[in-house]
Amino acid sequence: MSVLKAEGLGKIYSSKGNVVYQALEGIDLQVEAGEFVGVMGPSGSGKTTLLNLLATIDRPTSGLLEINGVDPSKLSDKKLSLFRRRELGFIFQDFNLLDTLSIKDNIILPLVLEGISPTHIRERLIPISERLEIAHVLGKRTYEVSGGQKQRAAIARAIIHQPSLILADELTGNLDSKAAKDVMESLKEINEQIKATVLMVTHDPFSASYCQRIVFIKDGRLFSEIRRSTNRQAFFQQILDALSVLGGNFDDVPFARA
Repeated sequence: MSVLKAEGLGKIYSSKGNVVYQALEGIDLQVEAGEFVGVMGPSGSGKTTLLNLLATIDRPTSGLLEINGVDPSKLSDKKLSLFRRRELGFIFQDFNLLDTLSIKDNIILPLVLEGISPTHIRERLIPISERLEIAHVLGKRTYEVSGGQKQRAAIARAIIHQPSLILADELTGNLDSKAAKDVMESLKEINEQIKATVLMVTHDPFSASYCQRIVFIKDGRLFSEIRRSTNRQAFFQQILDALSVLGGNFDDVPFARA
């Protein structure tokens, strides 16, 4: 079953009716339940615009978008906000955790907003925090834990309300290589063990090598796609080969980090 379906998705930024910039054109993309999909492309290729459309933060100029069978563009602002909160989970490069809250309170925030009982919250929090190896830091504040622990807390917050789709944006961008490896291992386990559906935008081949499938974008259009069929090391090399064909500026990508 498709959790995400985009057909002919396009985005034009205009000023006073004049086209200023066509950021995306004719994007066809499907993500099946339980998939782990990566989106890669050079700087300015349209990755961020695509993520904003899929996150329902921005609306497409053309084409169709469905998430779990629902067209977000047909929802009122109030219903869209509720849809986003219930159906989507977000993981950001800069964690987006609240410094005024403990790690535990940051993680359970989506459930608190839904009015879930403390008993049910605890039933969800404990296994997730243990799986992500952050149970021992639940009582700490964000400034008392490492970057890797912050990002694993952000992953826990993104999945605790069991969303249809998790959207990750450059989630290892602020981490050193060991923390990045730990975080990607954690996300891969979450995907495999609880069948969480993940779409991740990244410029980092190392992070991308944990995906099952990579979609490449260039100049606002789909360029190519590769699937992992062998081990991660071989897939990493496939990604490097695909990026060399793609060309463009990849923000000084750390290519050697396999």
